[in-house]
Amino acid sequence: MLGGATIRPDRVLAIDAGEARAHHGLRGEETRDPSFDCPAIWIDAAQRDHAIAEGFLTVDAGTVVATHLNQLLGDRPAALLGPDEVRAIVEGVRERASSLVEAIHPQPLSLGALTRLLRALLEDGISIAHLLPILAALGEGVLQTTDHDRLIDLVRAELGGLITARICGPSERLGVLTLEAGLEQMIVGGMHDPVTGQPVVEPDLARAIASRIGEILAQRGPGAPPLALIVQPRARRALSALLRQRTPQCLVLSISELPPAQPIEVIDVIGGETPSQQELPALAHQPDLQPEGLAA
Repeated sequence: MLGGATIRPDRVLAIDAGEARAHHGLRGEETRDPSFDCPAIWIDAAQRDHAIAEGFLTVDAGTVVATHLNQLLGDRPAALLGPDEVRAIVEGVRERASSLVEAIHPQPLSLGALTRLLRALLEDGISIAHLLPILAALGEGVLQTTDHDRLIDLVRAELGGLITARICGPSERLGVLTLEAGLEQMIVGGMHDPVTGQPVVEPDLARAIASRIGEILAQRGPGAPPLALIVQPRARRALSALLRQRTPQCLVLSISELPPAQPIEVIDVIGGETPSQQELPALAHQPDLQPEGLAA
């Protein structure tokens, strides 16, 4: 189950979004707004004008359901994508680009494997609305491997410009965070999940990294441009999962996903000192820069 709440169809939900008066005098069933977890009261429709005058936001039961459903589906788009949906999408693409589809499906990628890949991209926040570039990247990727995790990394690298464009235009300066080289090496060289083979970030270290990034975001203020944490490819998945839970507004990219011509500004080095601005051109565009060298 994705979520749930109790609805009173014959009543109106008066939501206290922070502007309601303390001694409002409304009578009803106290609850919480299911979408944003604000204090709320189910009231009779006759009290609606009173509630508005007292600073409440009022919505009918149908709107509460629609808003909550939209939020749940928006937060978990992968939950809506199954084999039947993927089959329909692929068949639609086949009519326009049959050779592209035939290069990857049904061999070497079965319907199940393709579904798993597309769900993983959705969970990473990558839209599959425009599937052609994704299938093209998969077509290139399957020439090297059919391993699920490796294919995800290859596809993301091909789509790096589209991913970065979610928070920054190609000619705008992207605010970047990096990890101090020793700290990053501690993560990629430390414990690994025996099932997935991915690095496991020790809990205290995870809290420290997330806390520091949270502090940086808070210092920049709510209107500041988004930031991206740039890491080694081997560290991206673990750190992305970590920050998705704690600071989802910070995009995590591997260095292979950063477009070569993207202007950047290093805002901070987690666990180290912020580089001077004079270092940025070499950091961003040095042709022989290796992934491990970004935070050095």
